[in-house]
Formats: sequence, structure tokens, C-alpha cells
Amino acid sequence: MNYFNYVGKEIENPNVSWSSSDPTVLAITEDGLATGIEHGTATVTATLITTEENLTITNTDEVKVSMATLTRSIEFIETIVSTSNYELGGSYVLKVHEDENDILRLSLGDDYVASTSLPGLYVYLGNNPNSVADAFEIGAVTVFQGAHFYNLPSTISIYDYSYILYWCKPFDVKVGEGQIQ
Repeated sequence: MNYFNYVGKEIENPNVSWSSSDPTVLAITEDGLATGIEHGTATVTATLITTEENLTITNTDEVKVSMATLTRSIEFIETIVSTSNYELGGSYVLKVHEDENDILRLSLGDDYVASTSLPGLYVYLGNNPNSVADAFEIGAVTVFQGAHFYNLPSTISIYDYSYILYWCKPFDVKVGEGQIQ
């Protein structure tokens, strides 16, 4: 980086210190290179001390770290639980797969089981645990036992929804859920 004084002359060997208000969200090197670590917001501060002019100049900027700026894989690992008398349960992982063009995938574990007695069992991503209104419909459940996965469209971010919902579509009844946290 180049730094210039008030008349446009380059400052030789500038003394600049960089800091992040939250290094768990945004790490920053001595050279000012920022790396997104976790989803969130941090304030970056750069302080320039000039010996030529005997000035200290400080500048701060708020930085939001989003999915596009993260450098490591994000995943949520939880459990689907039944909210009815029907058998439903098992572990799941919701993860962005960087090695596969950032595909967001919902993977159900070997311990997954769902009752075959329900007509029209569907899986959704939603923000209201008691409704599928405004939820994203992943699709009809076709696997009722064991490991399987759903690749989700690129328009969905891992942070868009708070619940995985299992819903009996013909009777409009919730059968189970998994909280995304």
C-alpha cells in the first residue's frame, strides 16, 4: 500500500497499525489483509503515524462478513425430532460444500427414519416452526430410512432459514422439525 501526505507526497516507511474489533468474525494482518472468519460484523481500524508531520490519523470502517467472504466451511449439525405420534428422527448436517461449487446440501444421517404411514410427507426450510407459509419446499420425502441428501438451489443461503420442517401436506400438519443453529 502507498500512503500520501496532505500535499500528495508519498510517505516513506509508514507506520500503520491495523486492528479488528472482533477477530473471531474478521481477522486482520499487520499489513491490513482482512480474512472473514465467521458470519457477523466487525469494525476495522487503521492508524497511521507520520514522523514527517507529527500526525496520527485513524480511520474506522464497519465490515459485514457474509457467506461470500467466509474462508472456511460453515455447517450446522443437529437432530430432526418428531412433533407428532408418527416415527421421525435422526441427525442432519446442513453445509456449504466449497469443493463442489458452494453447493448447500442437507444431509440426513444413517440414523434417519420416517414413518411410511403418512400420506404426502414433505420437507421444508422455514423460519416459523408452526407454519410452512413463506417456507421453501425442498420436496416430497422419498427416502424413509438411512442416509440421503438434498442439494439446495444456489438462491438459498445457509443463513436464510431457522428450521427444517417435516409436514404432512394433504392434512397440513407438522410432523417433525430440526432447528438450524
